[in-house]
Amino acid sequence: MLSLSLPHICMLHLTPPELVSVAAEAGFQNVGVRLQPALPGEERFPMIGDTPMMRETLSRLADTGLGVLDIEVFRLRSGTSFAPFRPVLEAAARLGAEHLLTTGDIADETEAIDLFGAACDVAAEFGLAINLEFLPMLSVNSFAMAERIVAGAGRANGAIMIDTLHVHRGGETVEALRAADRRFIRYLQVCDATAPPPDHETMFHQARYDRRMPGDGVIPNADYLAALPEGLPISVEVPNSRLLDELGPLAFAKLARRTTLDLLDGITARTKG
Repeated sequence: MLSLSLPHICMLHLTPPELVSVAAEAGFQNVGVRLQPALPGEERFPMIGDTPMMRETLSRLADTGLGVLDIEVFRLRSGTSFAPFRPVLEAAARLGAEHLLTTGDIADETEAIDLFGAACDVAAEFGLAINLEFLPMLSVNSFAMAERIVAGAGRANGAIMIDTLHVHRGGETVEALRAADRRFIRYLQVCDATAPPPDHETMFHQARYDRRMPGDGVIPNADYLAALPEGLPISVEVPNSRLLDELGPLAFAKLARRTTLDLLDGITARTKG
């Protein structure tokens, strides 16, 4: 069954209940909610505890039938603990989320394995899986490294999140994706992009503000998706501030869904052919 999710990063100016309404009207099955800010100064929505916004979000989820695919975004850093996130994880569980998304900025793999395992243990208290996303701009910068960390931690709720932008810009191969341990891949993010920029600062900027819709760039998404397990939930992570301003949230979300469906239809036609 097709499961497309509209992640909060695409339109962070919307509150969680507003995001749910836009995603439902655009035809998505799920949303991704940002309960944990990614950058200093980023807005933290009042969703921790029994707040009016939490109640309104739950009401709109119930009314629309949408689910919450994932909660963003948690950064594993050297010398830190996942325990302070318990209130956020409690809110995630209340929303019915399945996954937490985390990135790693820890160069020492032994420490990364220990921290990821401990994070999995905290998440397990709330019935949540933790998905480690590799980014070529951070210390956990490759699929192979992410796989070693998740395998080394050995937790049933530990997984790897595949973002086709970072797969492409990190120089990962279709063969590596095809050989991946299927137990570790629970969902993926899809977008398109221009050719890789020359520096990590520009990569960060483009990843957050200037991604392209599937089919409007150079990423071989069809090859990547064909190498991964079928039927994975897909988060359409296409933040593009210029296009969002031009179209507005609903038209933007509808375009994201349509271009992703076009991508999936193309893969199906290629497989049958």
